[in-house]
Amino acid sequence: MNNILISELPPDFLIQGFGLHQDENLSYVGKVGGQEVQLLPSINDLQSNRTDIKILSVGFAEASQNFRPGDVLMAGSDDLLDRAFQAMDEIEQRGVVVSLTPSQDSTHLYLAKDQMSPYVQDWKSQKNSFLCLWMVDPIESEGQAKLVTILRKVILKEK
Repeated sequence: MNNILISELPPDFLIQGFGLHQDENLSYVGKVGGQEVQLLPSINDLQSNRTDIKILSVGFAEASQNFRPGDVLMAGSDDLLDRAFQAMDEIEQRGVVVSLTPSQDSTHLYLAKDQMSPYVQDWKSQKNSFLCLWMVDPIESEGQAKLVTILRKVILKEK
């Protein structure tokens, strides 16, 4: 099972946080507790036909009336959302599940991430395991460290 990392943020904090190194293809790869991790330079490098992967995406979101700076917004498959909630409980991080499609349901918080939405719909339809985490700006080193901690815990919690 491969864990594929994708980042909208400059990925240095992921490379350091996961101890990744460049392989012969100049991809950043590494292992977390025996789990293989690969950082893709761009979401466009993801081959959508692969089913043996977990997709972990990180990025940022604008603060708004619904989201406070430092909140972590999430979308994903149920298995990885459960793990993310457990990880956030352990580090006392507030997490908010969001929808990338506007909904009539007022309980669903909508996050405008137009470039991500088609990918997320595709992953859902292919029944891929995926987790998207967006930290509400500003994201400083403490926020980046929290994202790495959450991702590590999600990767390590194999069922």
